[in-house]
Amino acid sequence: MKKIALATILALLVAFPGLASAETVKVVVFPFDVFSQQPLDQMGGELQGMLIQRLAAEGVSPLTKDEVNRALKEAKKPLDLTLARVLAGRLGADYAVYGSLTKIGARISLDAKVLDSLGMARPQSVFVEGTGLDELKPMSERLAREIAAKMSGVERVASIKVEGNQRIEADAIKAAIKTKEGGPYSPIKLDEDLRAVWKLGYFDDVRITTAEGPTGAGKIVTVHVKEKPMIREVQINGAKNLDQKDIRDQIGVKPFSVFKPAALKDAEAKIVRLYHDKGYFDAKVTGSVIDLPSGDKGVKFDIVEGKKVFIKSIQFRGNKAFSASELRDQMTTQEEGWFTWITDANVLDRTKLDQDREKLTDFYYNAGYMTARVGEAEIKRGTGGLIVTYDISEGKRFKVGSISASGEMVIPQKQLMAQMELKAGAWFNREKLRNDLRMMHDTYADRGFAYVDVRPQLKEDKKKNQVAINYNITKGQKVYFERIIITGNTQTRDNVIRRELGVAEGDLFSSRALRNGNLRLHRLNFFEDVHLATEKGSQPDKMNLKLNVKEKRTGSFSIGAGYSTIDKLMVMGSIAEANLFGRGQRLELQGTLGGSSTRYTLSFTEPWLFDKPISAGADIYDWFREYTNYDKTAAGVRLRLGWPTPFDYTRLYTYYTFEQATVDNVSQNAARIIRDQVGDHTTSAVRAILRRDSRNHNFNPTGGSDNSISLEYAGNPIGGTNAFIKAIADTGWYFQVWWRHVIVVHGRAGWITGHSGGDLPIYERFFLGGINTLRGFDFNSVGPKDPATGDVIGGELMAQANFEYRFPIVEKAGLLGVVFYDTGNSWLKDEGYDLGNLRKSVGVGVRWLSPMGPLRLEYGWVLDPQPGETTSNWEFTIGSLF
Repeated sequence: MKKIALATILALLVAFPGLASAETVKVVVFPFDVFSQQPLDQMGGELQGMLIQRLAAEGVSPLTKDEVNRALKEAKKPLDLTLARVLAGRLGADYAVYGSLTKIGARISLDAKVLDSLGMARPQSVFVEGTGLDELKPMSERLAREIAAKMSGVERVASIKVEGNQRIEADAIKAAIKTKEGGPYSPIKLDEDLRAVWKLGYFDDVRITTAEGPTGAGKIVTVHVKEKPMIREVQINGAKNLDQKDIRDQIGVKPFSVFKPAALKDAEAKIVRLYHDKGYFDAKVTGSVIDLPSGDKGVKFDIVEGKKVFIKSIQFRGNKAFSASELRDQMTTQEEGWFTWITDANVLDRTKLDQDREKLTDFYYNAGYMTARVGEAEIKRGTGGLIVTYDISEGKRFKVGSISASGEMVIPQKQLMAQMELKAGAWFNREKLRNDLRMMHDTYADRGFAYVDVRPQLKEDKKKNQVAINYNITKGQKVYFERIIITGNTQTRDNVIRRELGVAEGDLFSSRALRNGNLRLHRLNFFEDVHLATEKGSQPDKMNLKLNVKEKRTGSFSIGAGYSTIDKLMVMGSIAEANLFGRGQRLELQGTLGGSSTRYTLSFTEPWLFDKPISAGADIYDWFREYTNYDKTAAGVRLRLGWPTPFDYTRLYTYYTFEQATVDNVSQNAARIIRDQVGDHTTSAVRAILRRDSRNHNFNPTGGSDNSISLEYAGNPIGGTNAFIKAIADTGWYFQVWWRHVIVVHGRAGWITGHSGGDLPIYERFFLGGINTLRGFDFNSVGPKDPATGDVIGGELMAQANFEYRFPIVEKAGLLGVVFYDTGNSWLKDEGYDLGNLRKSVGVGVRWLSPMGPLRLEYGWVLDPQPGETTSNWEFTIGSLF
């Protein structure tokens, strides 16, 4: 037995030389290998130095960096396990340490091996992980502590116990600490573990004690906790103008959560902030704790709301270049005014005030004040309301001295400069600078340079108040689409998605094509969400495009009722499938039954005929309408084709219509031209429309325009009893002036003439008046009149103009207000376009994007009423807008 014990002791002394002597353990630390996509080779030597310094602080005696590196250099061999031990022995060290640094993305791992120089014990591995190079120093400290522990033979942890916990699981507490059963025992780690358990926030007291376990088993670690009480109930008293649910959702104090005194104060502040956001600036909130018999807690919030307080005045200090009113125009927050009771723009909202601060800063930067600074909003209570004040330091105003581009050019610099919004000699404008950066990026990206890097370099000349701008361009490598992967579509066929996407495998990368494709996919309205993502392909010049869609129901059924000043009471219904059999085709049946009209239409549309960007469709319809002096019943079929053009936003549409119509129930006192219409009429007509629509929204556009010109021909040689040529030009322009306030300018002109071999039907002539032409006038009441009967007989020429000012009333609900001015008239051919004889009206209205479609309610006043005419009218309809 004595021989066995002695052999064991000798083995331990050989394996751990530090146990055989009271002398300090000597260690050799070699440079670390570095594995990283970034050039970080120097970090291997830096890490070697850090470890030498930290090991010395841990009581270990490391050899100097120069000694170690000199010996390694003289060995003239790559470092491995054998060489590390040989050099450690040659230098008289007990241990050798070498390892590697690995960086993948932001994650960093330090892996080290600890070798005894005699080779009597197996190498021991140590590693630590972290995020970012800034963490390298604390990581090296942790690594040094672990290495020192390995070399000194640290005691192990036999078991970990948790005492005092009732609701919090012991496993949850153990998961929060770094000390583990069977792992090394470290008082330093236990100190960190104590803080980690505290940070959980569930305890009023945390202690960690240790005891010796069974002989040779190690330490027993016990975590003693005293749990915080639980919140059993939350009372809110005094809330009248805010919903209690809204308050409870915001405060973060909920029943059956752990009671934290600090959370009470935080909840008070959140409730106050909620009231401030609603304008109750004098609101007071007092939180208190209720001690319950169970030992848990209740929380009570007593609220005194006070009266609503609004922003009375917005002021500025330090502004010289711009007046206060000019600066206020840039802000969403407004002083109390006519419409603020609807928009709540005068309600205190600190988030909006911070956004307004950014808007003001941008306004100065875009006006040349590159060094302008806008301070945080200062809020004071004044007489009659709140006073908001911004401190402004304008600085000097800079002009652009010169603009240039350097680096790798794909088009001549002169051509690139010509496309820029920011010009030399103009005031500096940050928004234009950003637009120019975007333009340059798109110019390169549309030529396949997906990873182009454009960096603006600004050089200020403070004496001349000028700034020189140079764009340094690194184009990178041309990139091609390798694979296009489509996921999420269970109904829609792949080819329907691919044809809208606009790019294919093997195509050169193009950011413009991707943007336009994404827009077209959204416009299909087949998907709730469309997500485009790119990833590197198999080669540096390859890129994979991942397209994930989330489909939605494309079938619809609707039924509703409404009222129109033209059609009176209406019942409307439709059933449609917008993605028939997943092919992207649309089939729809619509019906409208009104007091003066009935319409039924069955439509089919193929948006990509033969997988070409040519739309085709057919409509079968049956219409009836009561006009002032006659009724018209019509049934017909219309064939449609739509063609792309080389121009953005522009398509050519062609139609063929065959219609059989009957005019009857003509008043005996009607004008001769109307009475001559009695009977059957057949129209066989072709029509072409060239349309450019760049509006950014169909219902309430804030920018862009919608322009079209159409030409229609009916009669010989394509048949029919009606024979005419009709041309119409239509244009609408949308200008956002501020905060979604929009000015609309709309114009329309028409010309029609009959030709030999047929009739010019009265229902094809031009009549104005009503909600879609001249508001305030009766429907179809404006135009040439029969001198004998006074009946409006329709014009052969027409011109109208509409001017609108649109503004949001309740933006989230899609409710708009409108102020308008309309003018126009129609004339007989021999009168010509008599622009001195235009009828005029003004008015106001509201619009709402309702579930049944755009709803319009408008009131117009006729400015030049003639004898017998109505001087004003309400207009109401559900339908499209110009």
